[in-house]
Amino acid sequence: LSDVTPRALSEKNDPSNLLLLPEISNKKTDEPTGWDIRLNEHYYHDNDASVSISTSRRLEQWQEHDEFTTICLCPKCFSSSFYTKLYDITHRTSVTYGYDKTKWIWRLESPEWKNVDARKKTNWSHFSSDKSLVLIRDPKKRLLSSWKSKVQCNADAVDTFDARRILPELLDLAGFSHEILSFYTDKEGLETPCLDLSTFLLVMFQVHLQGKEGLVNDHFRPQHLIYFLHVSPEKWGVVTTIQDGGLTCKLERMLGIESAKGDGEAVGCHDPEKMGKEHTTGRISEFTTITEVDEAILNAITREEYKILGPYLG
Repeated sequence: LSDVTPRALSEKNDPSNLLLLPEISNKKTDEPTGWDIRLNEHYYHDNDASVSISTSRRLEQWQEHDEFTTICLCPKCFSSSFYTKLYDITHRTSVTYGYDKTKWIWRLESPEWKNVDARKKTNWSHFSSDKSLVLIRDPKKRLLSSWKSKVQCNADAVDTFDARRILPELLDLAGFSHEILSFYTDKEGLETPCLDLSTFLLVMFQVHLQGKEGLVNDHFRPQHLIYFLHVSPEKWGVVTTIQDGGLTCKLERMLGIESAKGDGEAVGCHDPEKMGKEHTTGRISEFTTITEVDEAILNAITREEYKILGPYLG
């Protein structure tokens, strides 16, 4: 970044305070970016009188070719909260989040998800707008949250296993020497790499300058390069955030589950108990040391993301 000075980054004569970045030159298009899911026969076998199921979805009429619902979530978009709720409504039970659950809650093909047929989404020629859902998050809050959980120098707050894997890959992609890394000893006595926020943002800026943002680890990859490579946002049935009070209801309807409320009549999709809420890990105000240069970089590397996601962020 020898030709990019703090003065240039925070130039006041640019009213938008944005840096111009090149078009993206590389992106991952061959990896699965979502799930196709549907209820299976186990769900209906386990059904009891306390749950209302639409007539067309009862066990005796369940067919192997029942349509799948497509869902897409990215890391640090409250996927844990979403999948926990999905498990609750498809298995009619509540699971307590804990270490054991982290081994399988994101893997919908695992045996614990016995009431759900799930497969990684690879065939985008079979896609139903009416049965599709994307969960998004404010881009800046998500990126800052990713730094706090994967990159910062704090053994009590970081997934150290991921840090040891992700950070060297990120520096290699950006073309930085590993010598810029700081290190701390984690709880298992292992040396773990880390970066302060300003250095991390400079690395991310260099990735974007090279048009490689589509190749970074998906914790840092812009959301539109995860969700919308195969289907544009306006063709998805639901594009929303975890704060959507109707999210649970919308998900149940896509899966063919009728809420017991309303005795089978149409009920409004609003649940005051939302799946989750925005927490402090992503608030810029929580970062007391964030600099003017940091904010300029954040503006630049999230600009395209906001253009695409803005209408759906609420």
